Amino acid sequence: MATTISWVPQRQAADQLGISERTLHRWRAAGLLKMGTDYRRKFPAVNSPLLYQLERCEKAMNEAFARDHRTLELAGA
Repeated sequence: MATTISWVPQRQAADQLGISERTLHRWRAAGLLKMGTDYRRKFPAVNSPLLYQLERCEKAMNEAFARDHRTLELAGA
């Protein structure tokens, strides 16, 4: 049986991950979250809302926290 991937709006993703929407933005900008895998646009338009795949975002969070803090600081520079 095929499984479906659940995409949630940015505010709901931030709430469920226990972080701010601004943190999601910073992680996207730093490349910690990948377009198409961790997040995507609801519609194919530049101003379309972002949707997040929670399980992938949690995995990215866990991988980021496992990295050396100096590496994370460089990613945000």
